[in-house]
Amino acid sequence: MSKNATRLMLSTHQGLGVLIGIQIFLWISGGFVMSAIPIEKVRGEDWVVEAAPSVISTETTLLTANKISGDLKFNNLESAKLIMWLGRPVYLMQTIDGTYLTDAASGNLLSPLNENLARKVAEADYAGPGEIKELNLLTESLSEIRGRDLPVWRVDFADSRHTSIYVSPETGQVVARRNTIWRVYDFFWMLHIMDYGARDNFNNPLLVTAAVIAWLMATSGLWLAVIWIKRKMKSRKR
Repeated sequence: MSKNATRLMLSTHQGLGVLIGIQIFLWISGGFVMSAIPIEKVRGEDWVVEAAPSVISTETTLLTANKISGDLKFNNLESAKLIMWLGRPVYLMQTIDGTYLTDAASGNLLSPLNENLARKVAEADYAGPGEIKELNLLTESLSEIRGRDLPVWRVDFADSRHTSIYVSPETGQVVARRNTIWRVYDFFWMLHIMDYGARDNFNNPLLVTAAVIAWLMATSGLWLAVIWIKRKMKSRKR
């Protein structure tokens, strides 16, 4: 290989290093952070109450889903799921207009959840050391609950992790658990995949471009290493 070609390869390698070096550092940093933090702490699972077996007493008289749907004048009941919720049997009913939570014994409509019920759901889910400090019904999306349906209740706890539990007012279910650990993890995840918006696209153009540049840098570096080894071997023979 000629000296001019070698110089070109060297300058290309150096230029690519300057261009992509910072991102390579961020990739390595993100990978380290995401592998070092236990995923159960990221998800807040270590502060979640262990679910009790869903047992409905045979002595409890339940109304049928069709009966409740008719009484509440739901439009085209598509499905109904019987579950235990806050110690009582309820139906999660899916209609063409949306999802509804109803008491399976009384037939009362429970959704959308009011503040008191949202508080009870969050307290029943949370096993951490803190107490509820704030509760708000969110109507605008936050990045940490991207993809979740709105509105949603946000219940903030006063603990060392700044835990937030998000409760759906329609289904009465916890739809997300967030804390400082998750937020740090999510930040490095964003840097790692280079998706600074939705943070879920592995194939975004910026990441693909950076990957190609990194590959070219590695290839040119390997090429230069081979040339250097060959020159060393020649000099030793002399």
